[in-house]
Amino acid sequence: MDIFKEKLIVKAINDKDKFLAPYLAQVDKADAQFITNKLSPFSNLIKSTILTEAFNKPTNYDRNRHILDTSAKLASFLPKKLAHMFFCFDDDINVKAKACANYCRQIVIDPKKIDFIHVHHRESVNEIPNEVISVNGNSERNDSESKRNSSPILSENSVNEKTSHSETVNAVSPLVRYAMSEKDGDFAIAEQKTIYTFLSRYVESYQIKPIELNKRIQISGCLKRYADNRWWLRKFRQLITQANEKAALQLNFVNSKRQIYASNITTKNRIAQRLRNQELLSSSFIINEQGQRYSLQEISDLNVSNPKVRKDELICRARGFENLAKDLGHEALFITLTCPSKYHRAFSKSGSANPKWQGLMPDEANEYLNHQWQKARAEFKRQDITPYGFRVVEPQHDGTPHWHMLFFIEGEKLQALQTIIRHYALEVDGDEKGASENRCDFKKINPDEGSATGYILKYIVKNIDGEGIGEDKFGNDSILVAQRIDAWASCWCIRQFQQIGGASVSIWRELRRLRTKFIDKKDALLEQARFAADNSDWQGYTLAMGGIHTKQKNRPIQLHYDLNINEQTGECLQSYYDGELILKVKGLWFEGRAVVTRHYQWKIEKA
Repeated sequence: MDIFKEKLIVKAINDKDKFLAPYLAQVDKADAQFITNKLSPFSNLIKSTILTEAFNKPTNYDRNRHILDTSAKLASFLPKKLAHMFFCFDDDINVKAKACANYCRQIVIDPKKIDFIHVHHRESVNEIPNEVISVNGNSERNDSESKRNSSPILSENSVNEKTSHSETVNAVSPLVRYAMSEKDGDFAIAEQKTIYTFLSRYVESYQIKPIELNKRIQISGCLKRYADNRWWLRKFRQLITQANEKAALQLNFVNSKRQIYASNITTKNRIAQRLRNQELLSSSFIINEQGQRYSLQEISDLNVSNPKVRKDELICRARGFENLAKDLGHEALFITLTCPSKYHRAFSKSGSANPKWQGLMPDEANEYLNHQWQKARAEFKRQDITPYGFRVVEPQHDGTPHWHMLFFIEGEKLQALQTIIRHYALEVDGDEKGASENRCDFKKINPDEGSATGYILKYIVKNIDGEGIGEDKFGNDSILVAQRIDAWASCWCIRQFQQIGGASVSIWRELRRLRTKFIDKKDALLEQARFAADNSDWQGYTLAMGGIHTKQKNRPIQLHYDLNINEQTGECLQSYYDGELILKVKGLWFEGRAVVTRHYQWKIEKA
């Protein structure tokens, strides 16, 4: 056997790659090297899937063509700079994030590495010439060097090289040194803009959307984010997580017959993330000026971060809407919306690939549903239709999202509501087979036959903890299903629950902090709302807040914000990135005065 082939096989075995070694033994030296290079970034499951399909091809050319095309498609889900991190540990991501942050930090600290006068005066800042970007200060480059460095991004390694102060000064053009010495304000602004443009292009090279400037986010805040490894870590985690999930969908791993709702690797990573969060919360404590001390885990268990609390609150609110609808004589309607066939990766019964699928991912599918819903809401406003209730987003077996909505509405407007929703649900590919039957479903709820809340209850429970509902329709344990759904929602950044209409839940939660009754007549409405919130009466709370259809700005009780002040030093706390004064919820605003619900100032300390 060829020595090179033997080495590859030994390496594959040592790397615990039980799939690659047998295939390498069947090919020659060149093909073995080709297979190893193309498939090395991926997990064993991906390698096995690609190789199984490839070695079933009739010729060596077809086999290698399949490996090349498939690996290239999967690799495209990550930027080239991260292609080697397709299947990696979180520690590796952390190291890369620190390297990128350090690179940006060096540029911010020493902007003389960019001859920004030339950059600033270009007709288009998006076309920063290579000749004006130089680590060594030479603005002139020969043609061959320019070709090798077609990107305006400096090398991370080169920017970290140690140089003396004199070398740095000499690296700057005379015009730049003159402007720097004069401390010209306009020049400083131009410098910041150039650095922002330069680093934004660097961020784009990782397929990360640059931070957009607005009234709240200034250039200085953007540069601080670019130089923060935590910012990069969040972005890289999301990129790599979604890339692995896209690969799983591309290879049809996620379906009713294999890995339902979300891939195994995404689910495992989400569970690991939750364990890391729990460890952090358990080891961190908050303490106030009276010496009261609690772990963050204890606090988390008392609010909606706790799945049980979150579930109970959602059910309480849904029940309150239902009771209110009964008193008002409104109809209850349960709606299910699904996406066109081109968004679905696989068939539910067989798990086989859907030939109509166009490579669209779950986040794109949810974006489509959001877009159609926005158009429906605009039509509601034109026709004065104001439904209220809840929306639950959950994945179908292949990860494609679909919506369940429980709405309450006046009987005379029910038909118009259905007509509008159906129109926009079928606006795209509405003539395809099965669209009219499956894409939009309405169930009018008869209160004599069952509770409206009962219709949405199982979807709430299924998407939170799965407790007490047995198995899903595919025979999977509901508790394990809930873990996979949580991983799916986290991966694609999908909001699972949304209240439609009604009063603010934030004010409801602040009212529950109050333990003192309001006995003055002028506070009768505030007491009514406090009593309802304290007794989990969403119907009573909604009525105290002005009813269903009152606009938020016109409701009698509002949140009260105040500056976050360190009482020991008297210092107003500022945001970490942008330096803005932090406004913090301090209580409620009622009848022109503040009702404080948060009396203590807390600080975090490690164990």
